[in-house]
Amino acid sequence: MFLALSVLTLIALGQVRNNRLVQTAGAAWLVFNVLHFSYQVQHLDMYGTRDQVLNVVFLAALVLSAALLLLVPILPARQGDAR
Repeated sequence: MFLALSVLTLIALGQVRNNRLVQTAGAAWLVFNVLHFSYQVQHLDMYGTRDQVLNVVFLAALVLSAALLLLVPILPARQGDAR
């Protein structure tokens, strides 16, 4: 699964102007990250306090970054702009 998501991400990076492809990669990562976040939050008891906080912060950051790929439109390239 990680390999498949990595391939999709690399393809999306190669065609960053393709909104649908970037949003598809973002949606795939969002589904994974939301499920991963919800699982890990339920199993924090095995970690110390610092690791619990770091897990929640970094996993939440991954969810937010994947959501940004869905919400932030890709700006079209400016052609013929002399400025």
